[in-house]
Amino acid sequence: MYRLLPRASLLFLLWFSLLAACTSLIGPYSPTAYQNATSLKAQTLALMDKAIEPYDAHRQEVEQVFVEAGKAYEYVKGVPSNGLSARQWSILMRRDGDLMGRFFGRWATQGRLSAIYIGEFKGIVADAFDEIICLEANKKEATACGVKEATS
Repeated sequence: MYRLLPRASLLFLLWFSLLAACTSLIGPYSPTAYQNATSLKAQTLALMDKAIEPYDAHRQEVEQVFVEAGKAYEYVKGVPSNGLSARQWSILMRRDGDLMGRFFGRWATQGRLSAIYIGEFKGIVADAFDEIICLEANKKEATACGVKEATS
């Protein structure tokens, strides 16, 4: 009996290790998550273009973008093994962060933003959305979505 215990423990450990190795490290592809990311990217970038106008005229639209981002975050957070995607959404939409929070916060405090600032920040926010979109797309099929095309 004494010799069986170590052997049984070893077999259990081996079985558990094999089971853990078969578990996916990232959640499955979700057309809903992909749709949420692409739609919200377009909506957010269009709203950012309006930052040359007074913030108060667009306050509700800004709040709606954060609500939609929150819904997208909650959706991906609820998918098993999807912590990486949820973390990306959390970073993107954090009100005190460097992405959406910084842009919309600055618009709120300054009232209006320059076209140059908007253009620069749109690139940063678009890249963040592209990372989320790329991760989701790569769950379905390996893609080279991180490669930027050269413009002539």
